[in-house]
Amino acid sequence: MKKSGWMIALLMFGCLLTVGCHKEESYDMQIYYLNSEETALNTEGYNLKSDKAEGQVQEVLKKMQNPKDSVECVPAIPTDLMITDIRLEDGRLDLYFSEDYNILDAASEALLQAAVVQTVTQIDGVERVQFHVADEVLKDHHGDEVGYLRSEDFVQKDRKSVV
Repeated sequence: MKKSGWMIALLMFGCLLTVGCHKEESYDMQIYYLNSEETALNTEGYNLKSDKAEGQVQEVLKKMQNPKDSVECVPAIPTDLMITDIRLEDGRLDLYFSEDYNILDAASEALLQAAVVQTVTQIDGVERVQFHVADEVLKDHHGDEVGYLRSEDFVQKDRKSVV
């Protein structure tokens, strides 16, 4: 009986060691996607490949259209929505979308903006984002320019984005 007690203690010690040595994977950033219901945002860890900010922006915007986990994460940028130009200067990122942007309903547009802004502002050198549609600055339903958006412009609950 004493031998089995020692064996159990040794086995439990071994289990504790394995749990203690478990290493959580770390990522350069989190990319935001829509959840499967398309009502809120989910994130997925990502390691950047590009060195320069503009290349990193292009990289993550492309990645936002192709999540790894297609069951839990839906692309935040629809695959048929084209980004026609990207301009980064003094921390201000201007994103130019095709006219198809105007097809988005209000909820989809708000989630897209939140996902894009919260993703790209994690990149060093990107502080705020302005959306353009067909070379025009994006306007709200009152006809006023939306202007530059920052990550803080979106409410977050438990590290999940709520628009």
